[in-house]
Amino acid sequence: MATSDSPMPASAIDLHMHSTASDGRLAPAAVVERAAARGVELMALTDHDTLEGVAEARAAARRQGIRCLPGIELSARWARGVVHIVGLDIDPSHPALVAGVAAQQSERRRRAMRIGERLERAGMDGVAARAAELVGEGVPGRAHFARALVAEGVVRDMQGAFDRYLQRGRPGYAPVQWAAIEQVVRWIHAAGGVAVFAHPLRYRLSRGALRAAIQSFVAAGGTAIEVSNGGGGRDDLVAAAALARRFGLCASMGSDFHDPDFRWIEIGRLVPIPGDLTPVWASMEPMT
Repeated sequence: MATSDSPMPASAIDLHMHSTASDGRLAPAAVVERAAARGVELMALTDHDTLEGVAEARAAARRQGIRCLPGIELSARWARGVVHIVGLDIDPSHPALVAGVAAQQSERRRRAMRIGERLERAGMDGVAARAAELVGEGVPGRAHFARALVAEGVVRDMQGAFDRYLQRGRPGYAPVQWAAIEQVVRWIHAAGGVAVFAHPLRYRLSRGALRAAIQSFVAAGGTAIEVSNGGGGRDDLVAAAALARRFGLCASMGSDFHDPDFRWIEIGRLVPIPGDLTPVWASMEPMT
């Protein structure tokens, strides 16, 4: 294991992944097992707007002998759209964070109901029920509706489901009123965590709009940005690193793993961050 005298190699770190607690395909313990099998020593389970998988993941990490930071990926409203903020090394029991997550889950439930209604009006009976089956006791997200559309034979793949039915302007799209960036960062800080601007190059924003969104994040007290992401190449890394330097942010890295069938986004398959950037994990206590 890494210690403060023996820095952990970047290849052993993955601080962004998902489980069945939100829209992933593997249970939290199975995500941890996969991470350990792939040589990851420091990980974070960061499910969308929920803390449900944290306890299971941390228990599995102890059995595997690796370190799992309690984490979350929170949807955040910005003036011109929605961005995602990862919270790392949080206290999942902190009242401010728990209350914030409850509010986000309420918004998710309202959105799921509206998506189901809109798809039904578009002639796709049964899709909402199939999405509910896929998620079990949780709240269906857009990924569950996409999988349901594939399962019902409406589209060939998930990308087709988003392109034809679930993106803005499509028949199944339903807007949602997420908490503002400032609120989300406050929840993370109240819970003792570090706020990270997630996958900066995946938003459909112009360069100027992206910089403005990151500036809002920095003004709210955000301190890190994901520089190395799953599925991203060297050019993406260079662009994200430039944003880290421009705004004086620490660098994080995470695969954004969801599904073992999506082999282009795999746990631990990440390009190392540039050596001149301060890694977000540098200030975190090593596992004892």
